[in-house]
Amino acid sequence: ATIRLVFVLALLCTIGIIGTQVFWVKSAYQLENKDFNLNVNTALRNVAARIWEINNIQPLVYNVVERIEPNYYIVQVNDRFDPLMLEHLLREELEANKIITDFEFANYDCMGDSMATRHYVKVSGNNEEYAPIEVFPPLKRENYYFGIYFPHRSSFVSQQLSMWYYSSIGLLFVILFMAYVVFIIMKQKRLGEVQKDFVNNMAHEFKTPLSAIQLAAGVLKQPEIVNKPQRLLSYATIIDNEAAQLVMQIERVLQTAHSDKGVLHLHKEKFIWQELIKDVSRSFENKVNDKSAQLNLSLPEAPVYFFGDKLHLRNVLSNLIDNALKYSKENPVIDIILENRKNKLRLLVEDNGIGVAKEHQKLLFKKFYRVPTGDVHDVKGFGLGLNYVEIIVKSHGGTIECQSEKGKGTTFVIEFNQKRN
Repeated sequence: ATIRLVFVLALLCTIGIIGTQVFWVKSAYQLENKDFNLNVNTALRNVAARIWEINNIQPLVYNVVERIEPNYYIVQVNDRFDPLMLEHLLREELEANKIITDFEFANYDCMGDSMATRHYVKVSGNNEEYAPIEVFPPLKRENYYFGIYFPHRSSFVSQQLSMWYYSSIGLLFVILFMAYVVFIIMKQKRLGEVQKDFVNNMAHEFKTPLSAIQLAAGVLKQPEIVNKPQRLLSYATIIDNEAAQLVMQIERVLQTAHSDKGVLHLHKEKFIWQELIKDVSRSFENKVNDKSAQLNLSLPEAPVYFFGDKLHLRNVLSNLIDNALKYSKENPVIDIILENRKNKLRLLVEDNGIGVAKEHQKLLFKKFYRVPTGDVHDVKGFGLGLNYVEIIVKSHGGTIECQSEKGKGTTFVIEFNQKRN
C-alpha cells in the first residue's frame, strides 16, 4: 500500500511538473511574440523618422506603423523614397533592435495605386526556402507607404526560447529516469513477493513427499514388516513414487536456472511417440485411480518417430497431465491426442477442468506465474511447470499454445516441425 501511495504521489508530482513547464514555455513564447512586435514597431518608427529627415519633410503626428497581419506591417512615410536606401535603413534598425531574421518589403505608389519594387532580404543566413507570395495587396491609403513581411517570424521567436527547450528536454530525461526508478522499485517489489511465494511453495512441495517418505520409512523400520511382503511392497512403492516426485520438482528448478544462463543440455535420440505417451500414462495410473479420472489416448497406428530428448519430453507430458489432474474438480477426463499431418506433428492434452480466463493464458508460461485464485490456495506449485514445458518445447523447435475457456476445460497444443527431425 505504501509503495502504491508513493507511486500515485510521484505520478501526480510528475503531471504537475509537466503542466507547470508547459505553462511557462507557453507564457515565454507569448512574451517573445510581444517583444518581437514591440521591437519591430520601434525599428519601423525609426526608419520612418530617418526617411523624413533625409527628405526634409514634416513628420506625421499619428501612428505611422500599422500591423495588418501577425507577420505583416505597413509604415506611412508620406513621400517617395529610394528602395535601396530603404533596404539599408531597414537592415540597420532591425539589427539594432535584435530582429535578425529575413524580411520582404515593397513600396506603395499612391499615384498608380499599386505595390512596386518588391525585395526579399536574407539577413540571418536562414536556409529555409521561401517563395515570395502576394502578401502586399494595395490598401488604398492616401499617402505613400511601404509594407514589410517577416516569413520566418514563428521560427525566429521559437529560437529565442532555446534555453526553455533545453530545460524541457532535461526535465523530460529526469522524469524518464524517475519513471525508470519507480519501475525498478515495483519490479523489485514483485520479485520479492515472487521469491516469498516460491520459498513457501517449495517448502510445501518438498515437505509433502518427504513426510510421506519419512512415514513409509518409519513403517519399514519395524521388524515384523518382513513378514508382510505385500505391505512392504506398498510402502516401498510410496517411497519410490514420492522420491520420483521430488526428482521432478528439483529438475524443474534446475532446468529453469540453466535456461536463464543460456545453458540447456539435450541428449537427443530417436524414439517412438506412442511408446513414450503410453509409458507416461502408466506412471499416472495410481493418481488417475485416486481421483476417479479417465485418461484416454488417441494415437496413430503407424509408429511416429521423433529425434529429441526423451527424458525432457517425458517430463513435458507429465507436467501437462499433472496439471490436468490438479485443476479438475470432480471426475477428470483427460484426452491425449497425437496427430501426424504431413510435416507437422501435433500433441494435444485436453481436460474438462476449471479452465483459464483469456487474460491469463499468455502469462501461463512466464516463470513463477500462477493464475490468481484469491484467498484459495488448494493447489500448490512453484509456477515453474509450464515455463519448463515451454523451454523444452522451444528447444526442440516447437511451439505450445493454451486454448481454454473459464469453467470449460483447457487444451494445450504442442506442435513440432517434422522436417527438423
